[in-house]
Amino acid sequence: MSEILLEVTNLHKDFSAGNTIVSKLRKHKVSAVSGVSFFIERGKTMGLVGESGSGKSTIGRCIIRLIDPTSGTINFEGRDVSSLKGRDLFNFRRETQIVFQDPQASLNPRMTIGEIVSEPLIIHKIGTRAERTTTVKELLETVGLNPEHINRYPHEFSGGQRQRIGIARALALKPKLIICDEPVSALDVSIQAQVLNLLDSLQEEFGLTYLFIAHDLGVVQHVSDTVAVMYLGVLVETAPVNQLYAEPCHPYTQSLLSAIPVPDPEVQRTRQRILLQGEIPSPIDPPSGCRFRTRCPIAQDVCAKERPELRELPDVAPGHFCACHFAKPLPLG
Repeated sequence: MSEILLEVTNLHKDFSAGNTIVSKLRKHKVSAVSGVSFFIERGKTMGLVGESGSGKSTIGRCIIRLIDPTSGTINFEGRDVSSLKGRDLFNFRRETQIVFQDPQASLNPRMTIGEIVSEPLIIHKIGTRAERTTTVKELLETVGLNPEHINRYPHEFSGGQRQRIGIARALALKPKLIICDEPVSALDVSIQAQVLNLLDSLQEEFGLTYLFIAHDLGVVQHVSDTVAVMYLGVLVETAPVNQLYAEPCHPYTQSLLSAIPVPDPEVQRTRQRILLQGEIPSPIDPPSGCRFRTRCPIAQDVCAKERPELRELPDVAPGHFCACHFAKPLPLG
């Protein structure tokens, strides 16, 4: 049986809706994440997908403690890290790192790539200057960059190369878990494949565990072992990757998958596209009951009254969970 590295239980994260007097008096808040629970096995990848504003990046930042969760627990190797402070939090951050979405915005333009990649080593007081230089060159070579370019600046590299620099920085402290926060969404399609292949090879080489955040289910399919689909702060479906793509059970997942183009023209012409009506509601005032019901093509009265729990569907497949009163597999071909 595989070992669980990370387990998130009933995670909530609320933000203040504004700094106006009215907002404060009425205690307006944005419920970015509402009762999310999942786990990731050591050495595996969980894909976390959903539309912009669904709370994916907020979960990643809570796990790594860039922001503090409102409530819930985050267990990492059996330790609850949701309330760590001071030296304990500092030490925990050696074991978890993040690769950001925009490689240009996440790299300091006034620092050389050698300084950028060595910064975590300096902060954690690892090695001498000469040892750090050697480590940085090794890391650059590991991610496919020329170690002789250590004194160049970020603007001298392409977008894909800058993302490789960000990955090298994340690897510097030899973490066990890396949060990949839409790491390829800002890159050209051909470069996306290169970066995804790099992440895959690094996982195999170093035994890394990934939380891979994306809005593109097509990308997630090629890198994930399990997939969790989010909508407006809640998980609506989770399953092993092949099972989810073969038999999606939630109407939202079905809609997302139906939008992925198929390379076979004959199959593509006969596929049914499931179009959602309207926009994603405001997290300040989410719908009652099922949060997806205002856009759901099969919603009924009970959907407005009762919030569906994320429950396992043993009749579909072991490990397939769905939060829908009328969950039913829909093979999309």
